[in-house]
This record gives sequence, structure tokens and C-alpha cells, in this order.
Amino acid sequence: MWDAFLADDGLWLAIVTGSGEKAFCAGHDLVDDFFDPMPASGWAGLSHRSDFTKPLIAAVNGLALGGGWEIALNADIVISDPRAKFGLPEPRVGFAALGGGARMLPKRMPYHLAMGLMMTGDTISASDGMKWGLVNAVSAEGGVMDTALEWASRVLDCAPLAVRATKQIARLSMESEISRDSIQSLEQQLADVLAGSEDTAEGLSAFSEKRLPAWTGR
Repeated sequence: MWDAFLADDGLWLAIVTGSGEKAFCAGHDLVDDFFDPMPASGWAGLSHRSDFTKPLIAAVNGLALGGGWEIALNADIVISDPRAKFGLPEPRVGFAALGGGARMLPKRMPYHLAMGLMMTGDTISASDGMKWGLVNAVSAEGGVMDTALEWASRVLDCAPLAVRATKQIARLSMESEISRDSIQSLEQQLADVLAGSEDTAEGLSAFSEKRLPAWTGR
């Protein structure tokens, strides 16, 4: 889908949102396909891309958890329904936010707040997301797409090549001295280690069986 969007010169901007009213994206399926390999382009075809120069708006209509928040973190503009909640709860099931969340969140908000969220798996509200600069605007309840389209119209008032050039420079400026490839390689190594651990197996079993996990550190 994203390959076709990026290759089409007639498409200047994308809005990604969830179906229904409950969730934008609640993250990876923890029962049936948790161990499926991540695509080369990263979570949702976004997190490991370096060629996504067109503007992307996330219209967060509900829960954005795990990979769902990672999708929003990969967007350039985030519009949220007031009922939405954001979180990276992976450690609660024995895993980590290795689809870009653990890499991106500490760059988007104060370090200690980011670590507090990631190490507890807690969530934040749409209003708190806006307070910390993670959300551009909170819509009226049920009006997230209307607000996202308003923002899209304002972006489209600008020259598309200029917007893309702006995004390229902004994204490059956020890279650390350690290369993006090195960080993504480490993400994959850690994903493999965690996927083979006893704690991840226990976390997924506990989630499926609706009980508290018993961690062993193995």
C-alpha cells in the first residue's frame, strides 16, 4: 500500500486512521501471529523506511497501543479524538517496543517521562499527549477525520516539493550520531532474543489466559 502511495505522483498526502470507534490500532496480535517476522519496511510498513518523504497525518480515533502508537509516532501530524489513549505496553507481556517506539519516544518528550511510560506500560490521554507535543490537535468527540482533513487542506495549500524537502531535513536532523541502520539492526537482534525467551512465552500465555504473568528473567 505505502509503496503504491509513494510511487504515485498524483498523491501528495496520506491520512491513516483506524476502522470503527474503539481503536486506532491496539498493536500486534498477541495470540495468533505475534512471532511473524517484521517486514523490512518496519512495523505497519513505516518504522524502518527512509524514503517516506510525503506528509503523513495520523487521525487517532481510539486506542493507540504498542504498534499503534508507533504508527502515530511515525506520522508527521497527529490528530486525536479526545477519547484516545496512547501507550507502549509491550513489557507487560514480556516484550519491548522494538518497532520504533523505544527509539522515537525519548526524542519526542522529556526522557524521564518517556522512560516512565515505557517501563510501566502506562497510557496517557489525548490531552496529555497534546501537552507534551505528541499530538497536534484534539478534535471534537467523533470528529477526528474532519479535523485531520482540515489540517490536510492546510498542508496542501503549500507546494508539495517544498513540504517534502522540509520533511526530509527535519527527519534527518532528528537522527543521532549512531546511524539509523545500527539502531534498527539492534532492534531486530533484541526482538529475536526476546521472542525466544521464557518471559515472552509466559507473558503471551498470561495475556491469553487473562492472568498475571510470573516472570523469571529468562
